[in-house]
Amino acid sequence: MNQRSKDEDPERPLKEFHSSILTCRGCSLYKTRTHLVFGRGNSGAKIMLVGEAPGREEDLKGRPFVGAAGKLLAQELAKAGLRDEDIYIANVLKCRPPGNRDPLPEEIEACLPYLKRQIEILHPRIISSLGKFATQVLLSTQQGITSLRGKPQLYEEDIIIIPTLHPAACIYNPSWKKLLLQDLRLLKTKLSE
Repeated sequence: MNQRSKDEDPERPLKEFHSSILTCRGCSLYKTRTHLVFGRGNSGAKIMLVGEAPGREEDLKGRPFVGAAGKLLAQELAKAGLRDEDIYIANVLKCRPPGNRDPLPEEIEACLPYLKRQIEILHPRIISSLGKFATQVLLSTQQGITSLRGKPQLYEEDIIIIPTLHPAACIYNPSWKKLLLQDLRLLKTKLSE
């Protein structure tokens, strides 16, 4: 991790990187986006949550997890004892796929370097991949989320990934909320180890 002087704004590297990709045209999604949805949260957070892609509300507002899934996520984070300042939230894709369809391989290829750079700048201790898609991309696996959720895995030398269910899936399957909460509590436990 880069050493910063005491006078340097800790948000600066992330802000500069965000500015550098605002006009991205790496795939065709730029043609239909309202906003590039970069991320939000504390740049000094030790926990990073990574979802799939922006939805309609996120595209309109330019911020990740502001729709129904974001509201549920905020509620469950609070129940787990995690505060806004404890986390940073981003997505694998920075632009909304039309109709919220699954991301295409070329879109992933275009956006993945941006996510990896965010991870490099933020250098969280823990990444929680939200849902099947983010988990499969970050862990380079085809395994499903139900077999991986709640099981910490090494991402890099000093960063672990804890896959969990996507909050949107918990809206459609309310019984899964308890599993999401269990996994979010695991994040807090791992953070204190």
